[in-house]
Amino acid sequence: MIVDKFLEWMESAPAGKRAEATSALARACLYSKLEPIEKEAAISALTVLLDDASPMVRMALADALSGSSDAPRHLVLGLASDQPTVASIVLERSPLFMDSELVEIVASGEETCQCAISRRFRLSASTCAALAEVGCEEACLAMLDNSGATIASFSMRRIADRHGEKSRVRNRLLAIPELPVDVRQQLILQLGSALGELAVVKSWLPGERRSLVVREACEKATVEMARVTDVNELIALVEHLRISKQLTGELLLRALCMGNMVFFETALISLSGLPAKRVSALLRAEISPPLLALCKKTGIPERVVPAILAAIDAHRQVSAELDRDNNPALFARRMMDRVVSVYSESGHAHHMDDLLALLRRFATDATRDDAREVMRSRQKVAA
Repeated sequence: MIVDKFLEWMESAPAGKRAEATSALARACLYSKLEPIEKEAAISALTVLLDDASPMVRMALADALSGSSDAPRHLVLGLASDQPTVASIVLERSPLFMDSELVEIVASGEETCQCAISRRFRLSASTCAALAEVGCEEACLAMLDNSGATIASFSMRRIADRHGEKSRVRNRLLAIPELPVDVRQQLILQLGSALGELAVVKSWLPGERRSLVVREACEKATVEMARVTDVNELIALVEHLRISKQLTGELLLRALCMGNMVFFETALISLSGLPAKRVSALLRAEISPPLLALCKKTGIPERVVPAILAAIDAHRQVSAELDRDNNPALFARRMMDRVVSVYSESGHAHHMDDLLALLRRFATDATRDDAREVMRSRQKVAA
């Protein structure tokens, strides 16, 4: 009888009053000690209110029910099928949803609902995978900011594939300490591409020159990233570079000239298919025909091989004089001085040699990096 009168009153009451009454009835149903017959009648009334003409009423119902694990399931699911402003309330807060239901809603493509799901207190790996696969930019950002989200490595890769060209997503991914190194390198390339398209860059660099500068900056960043990467991640990075056809002779030469023999060796193992011990032994022996054959087996362009051999020899000599880990910038500068000198006098270099020009650019970079490191050290001492 009371519920009948309630529903009769609701037919003519203003939307704001109906919303207040709906919230009160829903909370009474959840938290008051009602007799079974009273509770059943209250749930029936709330079910009718799913069809109320005012979104304000349905939002009040969603707000009242969303935080409870005892809420009638059919009411929560009904609200989840409502318009996005109503559905998002229960999708973000209600503990009653199964992962399969959340995944299905994410797949529907409604962005407000995707964002609501991405903000849930806990997100399973399967729900995160669905968001990574089809979620909009805002939903993926919210998921990345959600400390309760279980985001697998393959989901991070998918987000990078779909949204990595957008600066907010790219910056958020790069801030993740456990971001897989291959994803980090992919984002470096996307960052380089974005920088190359900036109007200010286009204004002072012609097309070909701009592409060269961006590519070499990305290669340098990749080698520097490899320097601080542990062995297992380094293998993954090398495989990513090989599969994406970035493991070029120029990149290997840059790695060597920057003193990163571990990266170079890992790359040769991947490219040649030879056992790690065999490759390691060849690199640590004096330069010989087997080492030359190894370089050719990896597919390193023939024109690059003399510079590679010069860099291997230079690394051996500089390593006897300096500890690379203590001062990588000075190590790289000393390396470049020797490589340029040896290659220039080898008989392979000539006036129009683009490889010699590349080595000289490497040397310029190394000198500038070393100068910056010296100035930073002096500033620390002065402070």
